[in-house]
Formats: sequence, C-alpha cells, structure tokens
Amino acid sequence: MKVSVFGCAITGLAFSTVQLAMANATEASAAEAESKFEKIQVTGSRLKGVDMEGANPLQTFDKDELVKRGYETIAEFLKDLPQAASAGTFTETGGVGGADGAPAGASGVSLRGLGSSATLVLVNGRRVAVDSFSNGSDSFVNVNAIPMAAIERIDVLTDGASSIYGSDAIAGVINFILRKDFVGHEVSVQYGNDTSDHDASRVGVTYVGGFQSDNSNTTLVIDFAKRNEIFNSDRPVNVTYTSYTEMVVDGNYYAEEWCGDDTRWGGEACNYDYVIQRAIQPDFDNIGATLNHVWQIDNDMAFFTEAMYQKNTGHAYEAPAGYTVTVPGDSVLVPDYVREINGLDGDDTDNIRVRTRMPERRVQEYDTESFRVLAGLRGDWGDWGWETAASYGKSTNEITHVAGYMNRSVLSAAIAEGEFNPFNLGQDNSANAIAALRDPAVRRGDSEVMSLDGNLSGDLFEMGSGVVSAVFGGELRREEIADNPAPSAVMDEVIGLGASDAAADRTQYALYGEFNLPLFERLDLIAALRYDHYSDFGGDVNPKVSLRYKATDDLVLRASWSTGFRAPSLSQLGAGTSLGSQYVNCGLGEPFNALCGENGALDGELEFDQETIGNQGLDAEKSEAFNAGISWNLTDAWQLTIDYWRYDHRDIVDIDASTTLKACVDGSAPVVGTVAELNGDFGCVVDGAGDISFLRTGYFNVGSQTTDGLDYRMNYRVDTAGAGEFQFYVSGTETFSFERRVTPDAEVEDLLGRLAGANEIARPERVLDAGTDWSFGDWTASLSAHYISAMGDGDFKFDNDTVDSWLTFSASVGVTLMENHSLLLSVRNLTDEEPPYASSPTNGYASSAHDWLGQRWNLRYNLRF
Repeated sequence: MKVSVFGCAITGLAFSTVQLAMANATEASAAEAESKFEKIQVTGSRLKGVDMEGANPLQTFDKDELVKRGYETIAEFLKDLPQAASAGTFTETGGVGGADGAPAGASGVSLRGLGSSATLVLVNGRRVAVDSFSNGSDSFVNVNAIPMAAIERIDVLTDGASSIYGSDAIAGVINFILRKDFVGHEVSVQYGNDTSDHDASRVGVTYVGGFQSDNSNTTLVIDFAKRNEIFNSDRPVNVTYTSYTEMVVDGNYYAEEWCGDDTRWGGEACNYDYVIQRAIQPDFDNIGATLNHVWQIDNDMAFFTEAMYQKNTGHAYEAPAGYTVTVPGDSVLVPDYVREINGLDGDDTDNIRVRTRMPERRVQEYDTESFRVLAGLRGDWGDWGWETAASYGKSTNEITHVAGYMNRSVLSAAIAEGEFNPFNLGQDNSANAIAALRDPAVRRGDSEVMSLDGNLSGDLFEMGSGVVSAVFGGELRREEIADNPAPSAVMDEVIGLGASDAAADRTQYALYGEFNLPLFERLDLIAALRYDHYSDFGGDVNPKVSLRYKATDDLVLRASWSTGFRAPSLSQLGAGTSLGSQYVNCGLGEPFNALCGENGALDGELEFDQETIGNQGLDAEKSEAFNAGISWNLTDAWQLTIDYWRYDHRDIVDIDASTTLKACVDGSAPVVGTVAELNGDFGCVVDGAGDISFLRTGYFNVGSQTTDGLDYRMNYRVDTAGAGEFQFYVSGTETFSFERRVTPDAEVEDLLGRLAGANEIARPERVLDAGTDWSFGDWTASLSAHYISAMGDGDFKFDNDTVDSWLTFSASVGVTLMENHSLLLSVRNLTDEEPPYASSPTNGYASSAHDWLGQRWNLRYNLRF
C-alpha cells in the first residue's frame, strides 16, 4: 500500500480518538450513558431516534433463525432468500472450479437479479473491501469473508439506497450486524454430514466471550469450520452432454482402445464424461474472529472499535482439460495398434492428430485473507448526536493451480522428446512425468479500502404536526485493487486457463443529508440527497423521496422513489490485456462492411484478433427505483407486509466490440495499418487488402435491464396454554418481468421464468419460504419449506421444455438439557428431494437455483457459562 496523506489522516484520526477517549475517561455507568445518546438507527436510513416503523421494505433475520434452518454458510442463506434467489447470486457450491468468472472459494449476493455489483454489502452499517478478484467483470464483496458465527442479525433492505449509502446500492442493501454487548462465555461445537455413503462431513467450533466492566464491554468471537467436498460422481447426476476424444490417422477418425465399445459415430471417437468429474460442493477450511469494544467515556461520549479477520483455504475442481496435439508417426510414444492403423497406406510415419484429455482433474487451491479495523467516537453535542469513525480493510487472495493445469510449451516439448505420452488419456505416464507439465500459474490479488466518515443528527425545528429531524454527514474513501495472474496464464500458455491482469485506485468523497418532515399528523415525508465525487469519472447526485402514511395505529402505507448509481469497478477501469478473436459479416447492408476488403468480399465474413483492455472513460451506471406497499398489524399476533417494486437499470458496463467497430466506421476511432499506430487507443487495424485484422476494444456503458414484482410476508403467532407457542410465517417474491438489452442496438430479451445464457442462469417467477417455529418449556422445533417455481429449460435444451418446480423442507428440534446446556438437531432437505431435470445444463439440473446436496443433518451442542 502506498503511503499517502489520506492514509496518514486515517491513522491520525484512529489514534486521536483513542487519546481523546483516555483523556476524558470517567467512571460513568455504561447503561446510564447509553440511555442518554445511544439512539436507534435502522438499515435504510441514517436518522437516529426517529420512529421509522414501516417506512422502508426491510427484513431482519437473527442468528437463531439461521441456526434453526440449518444453514452452514451465509452464502447458503442468501441463495434461499426470495429477493436474492435469482441471477447474480453465486456460491462456491454448484460452481465449476472458478469457471464462469467466479473466483475459487468466493460467494456473492445479487438482489432482484440485477447483478452482484448492484447490491451493496455492509458490515455494521459500513462498507468493507471488495474481493480483489472480480466475478467476470463485476466487483463484489465475498460474503464468505464474514464469519457466520459472529452474526447477530442480517438486515435486508429491498429498495434503492444510493441516496443514503452511495454507489452499488441500486437494488438494495445487505447489512450484516455483528455480535456485541455480550456478557459471559459461550462454546458451540457442531458436526454434520449428508445421508449418502460419501463423507461430506462438516465440523465447526465457536467461542464467544463477553467481558463487561462498569463503563465498557468487549465481545470476542472465534470461529473454525471445516467441510469435505462432494463430486458429481457421488450423486446420481443425470449428465446431458458428454464430450469425446479421437485420433485422426491418414485423414480417418478412430477411437482409442481405452474406451472399449463406449464410442460414437460408428467407432470414430470415444465418449468422454467430463461432467461427472466436477464438484457439487468444494471443501474448505476456515477460521475467523471478530472483536467489538465499546467504552463509555462519560455521559456524552463513547469510544468504539471493531475488528474482523477471516482466513479461508480450500479447493475448486474442474474436469481434466482438453487439448489437441500432433504426434509424429515414428515417435516411440505411438502404441502398436495405432502404428498398425497408420501403416495401412504403406507408410506408418505419417503424423497422427490426437484430441484427448489430461490425465488428472484440474484443481485450484485458494488462500483468502481479509481483515477490517475500525475506531470511532459517538456522543451528544447539546440536543444533537454525532458520530465519526475511521476504518481500514484489506482482502488478499492467492490461487495456486496445483493439478491438471499444464504448460502448453512444456507439453509440446515433452511429447517431442518422448517424455509424455498423450495416448490413453495420458494414463500411461509416470507421476513424475505428469508433475513436470504442471504450471502453478499463481494468481495474487489485493483489495484495500480506507475511509473516514462523520455525521450530525438531531431536530431542526417544529412544524404544526411535529418536529423536523435531520442528519448531515460526509465520507472520504480511498480504494485500491490489484489482480496479478501469472504471466504464463495471461499469455495463454496454460491449457484450460485464461486470465488478464488489473490494477487501479481512486479517491471518493460524499456529502449527504436526510430529513424527516411530518407533513400532517399521520403523513411523513422522508427526503434524502447525496452527492458523490470520484477521482476517475466525476460526480453524481442521487435523491430519494419517501412517503409514510399511518392510516391507523396498525396500518402504514408507504411509497418511495429514488435514483441510484454504480461507479465503474476498478477492475473494469484498470483491466489489462485480454486476447481473443472476433468476426464481422461482410456484404451490402452489413453494418461493418466498410472494414471488409478483398477477402471479406470473397468470403462474406472476416475473422480477426481482438484485444480487450480497461476503459478509463467509463461513466457510472444509473438506475431508478420505485416501491409502494403496506405494513399492517392486523392484530397483536398477525402482521402483514406487501410491496410492489420496480427497477430501471441503464448504462450497464460490459465488453462491447460493436461500439469500437462503429467508431471505426464513422471515423471517431482510428483505422490504421499497424497495431503500433493505435498508440494504445481503441481502434481498428486493416491490412493491405483492406480487411480488418485487429481490433482493440474494452468496456463501455451499453446495457440496460428492467424488472418489477411483488414482495410479501406474513407472520402469525399462536399462544396455547398446554402446547406452547407457534410462530407461522410466509415470505415470498413474485417477479412480473425481467427484460434486458445487452447493447442499444440489440433486441430486448425476456429472461423471466427460464434458464438463459451460456451459464444457464435461472430467473424464477416465484420463490417462496413458509414454515412454523414452536417452543414449549425446554423444547423448540421448526419446520420450513422452500419453493422455486417451474421455469423454461435453457437455450441448449434438447429433450425437455420445462424445469419442474422444486419444493424442499427443512426441520430442527432443540432441547435445553440443563440451565446452560443445549442441543439442536437440524436437517436440510428433509425428504431428500432431487433437483428437477433440466436438459440444457450439462449436469442435468439448474445449479444456479437448485442443488444436488441431498439430505444433510447437523448436530449442535451449546454451552453457556
């Protein structure tokens, strides 16, 4: 990290808060001081001490709910969340070894299916460092870097919130509130597994310690978790597509002997099942800790500090890489039966082309570390409350390719020298010969965020119907990111692995204000305005206006409108070179015919090299959000909320060759004869025949998407004299539409209710959770259901049109054995439901929405003392 004035300022503020706290320390009672100025603030507003009940569409899930439902990780909970159970939410479970752009061991959340970069993730109401590796080109917060055992509750705000929190809060906010104010000690030990013959066990140990004095509290959480892997071969997965291997000898195709009769095309190729070798659930070995300390200095001031650390290690898996190689016919590597085939024309020295697979599964080993420290002061200044804090967060990643990733040049040399035999899937080679080809291609990344913030809140003046409350504040933040893959991966020297580097940094500041105006006795106007300025793309202003009408003491009507934005990610701004190919159609009426010369006119199309880099000229993505709903306490035991929502998201950043090609045609981008003449700019290179041979392009603000729908939740409580208390709930999301336009010239795609795209992303119309919790004396129990509606099969379907709906149940039963001892048994997928069949995905099910984990149980013992 570079030493800067900004960094020194943060360090200085952190130390100054400690010194000020020490200088003003008194023996004031923590409870007495807290009652004076510790005012309630809810996610979605910075106003403190203001009645915000029903003002925002906010859901809260506490730690007990997560435990009773049997969730092992935060990512597992978020994937089930109805508002996030759509495109963009991804986990390491069901992934394909870091394919599809998702880094090994990482998980991200996407509300409303708008993408992981359009959902803001907070910890205790403040930002954390994004992952140093992007998900494709999207930046995201790796939720696996947040210790699950340290969570007190999770707040889910399903409304645009850029006017409150700034960039990324287009679809809403996920706020992880960590445990604090705990007193005593707690130890939890848990063990879980599935009910198959495979060992998919998970173990976890957690310690929570709370240390209280007259004027302070320190809460410490330490958590360890370890999980084993599950492969497709461990489940009766319905593989819908198999690949093949083959030999080409004297222009004829042949299957190798290794596959026996399992061939295709009349014996011309061997069937090869690569899907069965992929992982359903990768392994991990995680340890994390959090610390929360509050010191009441006096009746008007408190010092607070937070620390969070997480270290995750594990693996990601992919099938053996495919490759094609030419072997001289007289090589010692050629098997006798192949040599006989080669000699049928009288010459057994002709070259032999072999399309085959590597002898081992591809394995990535990841090592991820993240930490965050924060220090601040809060207190009262007359009738106003204030708070200020400084924080520093860092995420570091390292991925080592420990097996199956072979160096292309080394492989060619080894075959030429007779040291590696590609026939028979390479299984005839020694362990040393295989190891000699491996390229670890270590990829390292760092992401840092440093911030200062402060706000002042209180009452401005009184209107006829009440007091006008306000909060004013500002933030200063610096972000840095670096993604450094191995040079061999960047140069496409590692078979089955591609990469590009990225490096960028920026500084941002923001000023904001929020007001609660009681227009009438029962009607409040909540208005917010925020200005953000970034050193790379400039500034953006975002307002929000909300109305809350208390029709009765039990019925609240609410509506809101807001704009939002997402600053272009540092990986999009600072992306390094990525090489590939592109083509254009040639002929009269074709949009890029001006770039076609003699060969284009002859062939009707041209293929050319494409170089993709970052774009420092990107603008922010923009959005509008609308929400209208009710919050109704029908009785003391019966609550209902219903919200209609709509999002319009435009100027979405994506790689787009067409934008640069158009610029070449209309003269706004250079068209030159050599790559050097481009001078690093976007543009086109044409050869002497007038045909385009090279294109340099990058990221542009080109896409748009629109979605709307309905959220609902109902809670109902029943108290009985002899059978205990029952809590019933229903929570769901109905999506009415989801339309996307990739570029301004592209057709609008209706993506709702089907699997779509090369990655078979699911966007179900309906996702529903329902269940009941029961408690009676020392006993508790729960039963819950998770429902995903039927969807259309994907773009590559062949024997199926509809992916059936999926209904799974989970249950738990717990007992307090003695005063401080308790046991809880939870079961996920109680009836061991298999995922519904989908023909388009190669593994036979929609892994972005469903899973093949099967029935799994977890036993948890808890001791408090």
